[in-house]
Amino acid sequence: MSNRPTVSEQYLYGKLTWPELRQAAEMNKVIVLPVGSTEQHGKHLPINVDNFLATNLALTAAQRAPDKILVAPTIPYGFNVHAFDFPGTMHVPRDPFVDYVVDVCKSFSYHGFKRIVLYDGHGSNMPPLNLAARRIALETDAMCACLIWVALLGIDPDHMQTWRESQIPGGCAHACELETSAYLHFDATKVQMDKAEDNIAWYNDPAQSKFGAVDLLAGGSNPLKVVEWTSTYTPQGVMGQATLATPQKGEIIVEEAVSRLIQFVEQFQTLPETERRDHHPKQSSSPLPAE
Repeated sequence: MSNRPTVSEQYLYGKLTWPELRQAAEMNKVIVLPVGSTEQHGKHLPINVDNFLATNLALTAAQRAPDKILVAPTIPYGFNVHAFDFPGTMHVPRDPFVDYVVDVCKSFSYHGFKRIVLYDGHGSNMPPLNLAARRIALETDAMCACLIWVALLGIDPDHMQTWRESQIPGGCAHACELETSAYLHFDATKVQMDKAEDNIAWYNDPAQSKFGAVDLLAGGSNPLKVVEWTSTYTPQGVMGQATLATPQKGEIIVEEAVSRLIQFVEQFQTLPETERRDHHPKQSSSPLPAE
């Protein structure tokens, strides 16, 4: 009996042999690298939320498009020192985190994978991941895209109306209606809904602030975002209205995120190779500045 990966498992980087990975690179498969975090998500959710959701969304997309997507092993730790008042939270400092992601992606590029998606599950990872993506573009011949999975839910501006009931802004920010619903869809046995609580941070209350808001889907137009220790604005680790979460909402959310990821990969995979053009009158005698 063969113990080789089935056809349906050919999207899993870690289950392939080196000849199979060589073939995957020749097929121009797009590397989707889930990057998450290990951190508190209230009293009702496990601390693996960011890893679990990013990974399972990537796997679901790859199962539907195994000829296009190759899911790499998840990076499970991220930038997270601001949440250390809650036990269990893990943190990697900015520079080692960026260097690690860049080196991993340099390895992919060296082995022939020229389209890489940094598929984030943790909001505070985005600034360092954007830096990593820029370095990958400058230091390799691969194209690198960086996105947090919830951003895919905003492509259709009307989609949120099909499931969201929580306050705008603030009802979907952390361990909230959105993340809890998505987790319920994938594994309701790990969600303790009897312990779910709601919490609207002060800067998401229009009566207290007109300048700042944090919301995964409806806070992008606000001019300011307040950065504090997490424990100063949420007593239990929730930002939003977790009690409104349901598995049915999770199914709607997951379907949209997965279908949009596949659509992007289909476009990304077929983008033509780019060519750098130096517009100076002659080649510079000075080295490039450091990234």
